[in-house]
Amino acid sequence: MKQLLAIAGFVVTMAAAPLAASAAADHLPIHRGKFLFHSDCITAGQQGIDRGHWSRYQCAEGWLWNLWTDR
Repeated sequence: MKQLLAIAGFVVTMAAAPLAASAAADHLPIHRGKFLFHSDCITAGQQGIDRGHWSRYQCAEGWLWNLWTDR
């Protein structure tokens, strides 16, 4: 289940149990890359789950979209 949280202009997409944005960053310590488009970040995150590489991810907005995972 995907959830979209908008917190003061900070958009986080998560693919697991909901967490606060600050807590999500603590539990997703591995940066996997930067993406120009949000859809590309979501696709990469979901493909990692489908392939068993990680169980949760988030796409955090900055200058580019940053993919963070739990392992």
